Amino acid sequence: MSFQQEAELKGFDRVFKVSPACKAYTLRDNGFMKTNSGNHVYKRDMNVDHKQGLILKVMVNKDLDGLSIATVSHNELKRIDVSKLDNNAMLVEKINFIFDGFIDRNVLVEVK
Repeated sequence: MSFQQEAELKGFDRVFKVSPACKAYTLRDNGFMKTNSGNHVYKRDMNVDHKQGLILKVMVNKDLDGLSIATVSHNELKRIDVSKLDNNAMLVEKINFIFDGFIDRNVLVEVK
């Protein structure tokens, strides 16, 4: 996953960037794990009835200025567009709830 200053989840109309107030301990407090390369990753199994499973994956680079957001299959090999899934209302609500929590806790800021 490549990092950009601003990132959006495919199929959503919300764009995010890392909050200037975000620190490494803020990420740890919100469920992010540090990778071997020093980046921070948040993975959340969305518990849906999709045949390949679905994981929300948010990555912040080690400098805390780059962001990457994706929904991927359980083996993390294939990106999945949530907006194209059937009966996705509950899933969209879950994802928006997670991002609203990140905004409230100064992990991310919404650009638009």
